[in-house]
Amino acid sequence: MLVVRGGRNSLSDDLLARAAMDTWEHHRFFGVSVLGVPDDDLTALSGREPAIRRRPEVRTARVGALRRAGFEVVGTFANPAHYSVVMEEPTPAVFGQLRSCFSEPQPNPGYEPDR
Repeated sequence: MLVVRGGRNSLSDDLLARAAMDTWEHHRFFGVSVLGVPDDDLTALSGREPAIRRRPEVRTARVGALRRAGFEVVGTFANPAHYSVVMEEPTPAVFGQLRSCFSEPQPNPGYEPDR
């Protein structure tokens, strides 16, 4: 399965640290949000998910690559497309490992900022 994070800087140390700590405060695990991409169709996902649709660029990763790198990927919250990538600790080294699983920023084929 393909997962996506929206935005060029969505995997910066600062954003990952903030997301991991927010997740810890609310759910008692360190994690970052991703959305599952059914049939690898970013355009279809963008049509359903404003958080992705409004991003001109996205970064993608395969769940298998994340798991091989030691990250757990679990379905979370009420949205069936929402997953969390769980990390052992929120450190720059772990963030670097996470980033290595994702693509470089790429154009979002479903980008529609005004919809």
